[in-house]
Amino acid sequence: MRKAIVLLFFVSCAQAQMFTGVVESSQTQVVNMPQVRGWQGKISEMVEEGTFVEIGDFLVRIDGSEVDSTIEGKVEQLDVFKASAKRDMIQIDIDLNNAQLAFEKAKVDQKVAQLKADVPVNFIGELEFKERQLALKTATKDLSEAENKLKATRQKKQEKHLEVELGLEQKQNDLAYWQGQLDSLTIKAKQTGYVIYAAHPWTGSKYQVGDQANSGMEIMKVSKKKNMKVKAWVNAIDMPKITKGKAVKVSFDALPNVRINGQISSMSSGGRDKKDWGDGLYYEIEVDLPNADDISLLPGMSALIDLTGV
Repeated sequence: MRKAIVLLFFVSCAQAQMFTGVVESSQTQVVNMPQVRGWQGKISEMVEEGTFVEIGDFLVRIDGSEVDSTIEGKVEQLDVFKASAKRDMIQIDIDLNNAQLAFEKAKVDQKVAQLKADVPVNFIGELEFKERQLALKTATKDLSEAENKLKATRQKKQEKHLEVELGLEQKQNDLAYWQGQLDSLTIKAKQTGYVIYAAHPWTGSKYQVGDQANSGMEIMKVSKKKNMKVKAWVNAIDMPKITKGKAVKVSFDALPNVRINGQISSMSSGGRDKKDWGDGLYYEIEVDLPNADDISLLPGMSALIDLTGV
């Protein structure tokens, strides 16, 4: 037989030594406020509490107006970069074509100058011979410069191509990151179960559309009907009453004729502030219910735990 768990919320019932709790499955998807700018997000849409959802069903959407604006800016930057890169590559291709033509012309000029310079001095005279030798040196120098310019332009094209590839990858990755951030603001169910709204840790009121929460704060749960568990917080003053393995009796508001045995299964090692409950530290505890699967429990039901175990 599977066990269910009840995590308790503290209530002051000193004489009866009783605490209230809310039933919840140990098979629970916890939905936290995702990481957002400013570390605080606004809930723009939520599925109705108590709704039974399937895997992939919509749960909650966080306001993403700032992310939308960022994405628009990133898309614009990407488009500008592509246009600029295309223009630069076209210009480099033109420069490379001109450098290739200049190199080919320089090769022809050098060959012509070489042919003229090879004519013996006694056929053209000493002055003409010297002029042709000088022309050959000039043509050879021009060829070398043209070849170097062609190599430099080719190298420039390779470097520019790599620069464009890296720049494009960086900007596409940046855009994909922000698109992923926007996608993360729409949260869907990862399991079947019933939707339970979380309570704000400072006010104690359940989250609603329009509320804000810090990144990482729990805003919702999807709970199954098996292996029940509930989050529990007990005031530090009452912790001496709580011991692991202690037998308790558990009843339920929605099932007035049901009263079953339970056992405290765990206690948190550290306390937390719960501003909505006043000053002091509060500790999380859990209670196992050995025969809970035989009872018509639903996530979100309130439970009353009697520490006397009678």
